Amino acid sequence: MSSATLKSLEQFIEFCRKHIKGKERKEAQIFLDRFFQAFGYEGVLEAGGSYEEPIKKGSKKGGTGFADLVWKPRVLIEMKKRGESLDKHYSQAFDYWTRLVPDRPRYVILCNFDEFWIFDFNLQIDEPVDKVAVSELKNRASAFNFMELGNRTPVFKNNQVEVTEKAARRMGELFKMLQKRRRKDNFSELQAQRFILQCVLAMFAQDRGLLPRDLFLRCVKDCLKGASSYDVLGGLFREMNQQGKTPAGQYQGVDYFNGGLFSQIQAIELKRQELELLETASLQNWNKIRPAIFGNLFEGTVNEDERHAYGIYYTSEADIMKIIRPTISRYWEDKIEAAKNIGELNQLQLELQQYKVLDPACGSGNFLYVAYQELKRIEQLLLNKIYQRRKSKNEQMIMGFVTLKQFYGMDINPFAVELARVTLMIARKVAIDKFELTENYLPLDSLDDNILCQDALFNDWVKADAIIGNPPFLGGKHLRINLRDDYVDKVFNKYSKVKNSVDFCAYWFRVAHENIEQKERAGLVATNSISQGKSRVAALDDITQNGGHIHDAISSKPWSGEANVHVSIVNWCKQQPEQYYLDDNQVSQINSSLQTHIDLSIAKTLKANKNKSFQGVIPVGKGFYIDSSQAEKWIKIDAKNKEVLKLSCSADDLTSKPHGKASRWIIDFNDMSLEDASDYSLPFEHLKLTVKPERDKNRRKTTRLNWWKFGEKRPAMREAIKDLSFYFSVPRHSKWFIFLPVKKYNLPADSTTVVISDDFYILGILTSKVHRLWIQAKK
Repeated sequence: MSSATLKSLEQFIEFCRKHIKGKERKEAQIFLDRFFQAFGYEGVLEAGGSYEEPIKKGSKKGGTGFADLVWKPRVLIEMKKRGESLDKHYSQAFDYWTRLVPDRPRYVILCNFDEFWIFDFNLQIDEPVDKVAVSELKNRASAFNFMELGNRTPVFKNNQVEVTEKAARRMGELFKMLQKRRRKDNFSELQAQRFILQCVLAMFAQDRGLLPRDLFLRCVKDCLKGASSYDVLGGLFREMNQQGKTPAGQYQGVDYFNGGLFSQIQAIELKRQELELLETASLQNWNKIRPAIFGNLFEGTVNEDERHAYGIYYTSEADIMKIIRPTISRYWEDKIEAAKNIGELNQLQLELQQYKVLDPACGSGNFLYVAYQELKRIEQLLLNKIYQRRKSKNEQMIMGFVTLKQFYGMDINPFAVELARVTLMIARKVAIDKFELTENYLPLDSLDDNILCQDALFNDWVKADAIIGNPPFLGGKHLRINLRDDYVDKVFNKYSKVKNSVDFCAYWFRVAHENIEQKERAGLVATNSISQGKSRVAALDDITQNGGHIHDAISSKPWSGEANVHVSIVNWCKQQPEQYYLDDNQVSQINSSLQTHIDLSIAKTLKANKNKSFQGVIPVGKGFYIDSSQAEKWIKIDAKNKEVLKLSCSADDLTSKPHGKASRWIIDFNDMSLEDASDYSLPFEHLKLTVKPERDKNRRKTTRLNWWKFGEKRPAMREAIKDLSFYFSVPRHSKWFIFLPVKKYNLPADSTTVVISDDFYILGILTSKVHRLWIQAKK
């Protein structure tokens, strides 16, 4: 078994000290081969790795790039010359990693011969999970456990996700404690939320050097010794809202933050258990908190019911970048690369200063946070190129910083709005530290006019150059269950061109497309139903048929958050793109089905197929179904009951029972009046007991009043199959398209689709490869 030993690692370190000068092209492969030998392999090639792996469109100029080493599915290693700063190369490494499909490596290493930066992009994007000096390799070998055979878990020292999860959980628990007693102690939920956010920003400020060292922690400890938290913590927050720097006293050295978050100080006196929880949270290393996920994790903890109702889910940074890079980063990188002279570069600087980004469903601000960090990185690329092109290197450069005022958001949740503002306030200090910028970090920007508590479906959108985000997921059939009837009616009335009930997120796609012009771009996340059926027609068909071009998309992938859903990621614009990427592969085009071949948007309904296919009956009430023993018992008691008891073939029967044999019976009064139905006393009383109470709560008057009848009786289907000996049936939502002949006395369940034919020639067409491809595209 290959493994590193103390001796092999020392030999590698000594070899590098004696023989490696740090020249990328000349020495990279020698260095990497010896690195693999240190872990017990004969070399890179013998271990199964490859050098100079070609990656299409991986270079800065859009050509084929070459990754220095790829060892699937473990690691991609990119070498840079000795002395090269590695922080500016992570975006290239991320693009290489993204394009390496299938069997994408889990880890990425950037190395300049002196230091290894290890990335796990599934965890965190712009920060390595560890940095290990070559000279320290023998003491830090556990960070490279992924190099060993077997499944040993690496031990990283900069896993910021773990720190963030702990901090978010602690603050969520504290909020819940306050929530339980707020009515008793006379403070509102909004006041509790604001107090928590003030604590969050203060703890971040303490560990990032915006407050005197350990000041917040000292205040909490004073409260644990008996001081009033309203006096001590409230006093700190009040001081953070005062102009100038506090000259003396307990809060000496506290600078002015802003008049936004700290404009109102909540009169909340913390209990001892709450103070202990706040102390534990304060002891976390807030310097390593990842704001891009903190907000989502925290919001998810404190708003569980609302998160479920509106389909709000945590988004990983890697998935956020699948929107940010195609829609914003690569757009700007291409423009900077194409600039030919200093005049064009100066013009780009002016454009960058005016560039606006909007997230119309911003939640806690994670998309805006990542977008801000990316634009600050882009700004550095631009300024570096301007500096390189200037004739006089001593000539003073005009520093036009990207500011938070260029970022806008909307959300209907007041707490999410406050949280998004705090997330972006934190973003500025993170960028200043990361890029070693000279701009002032205090006072913080007040974002009260940028991040607004508004409904994106009914309020005007800021005119932006890029629209990004993750609008709420909610299936069309669940809208009325989770949202108010009056609100859903209001949506349907405003967006009357959307003829059918579609996934809630589809409306954001339509409005986003209406709000972008020729040079503007958009990228949104949706459930994968956005490329299927009614949602596709409402959203992506609307885009492609109205001047839009989908240029970068993920057709379907498991979501990174807790929601058990598959999502699509769609980036589009109105200018003809030069490149198209689907599922990280370069393709010639992408249609509204998020495919390259079958374009459903141009399909026409054939008149010859009209009334040839139906969904089965929709009972609206579980009590309509009974098992075989119940049916046989009722028929034995009164043979007349057989007239209203029918076998019902379901999707499960078609996929799991021999010949699709029906496993359940259904009570079918069809169009009978109440009086006629009551003549079948046993089935009638059963429905009265099991179905009527549920129907009495139904929103539709007809459904309430006719409780003994199906919600959808399918009269046209019944008429169509009455003269057939059998019909063909297929599960409506299965990935496997199994068409089976079913006897006509079986009443089709709502989980099946019926094809009106008893001709086996038709079955041949239905099971043909051409039709299967068509159905796969339609789904």
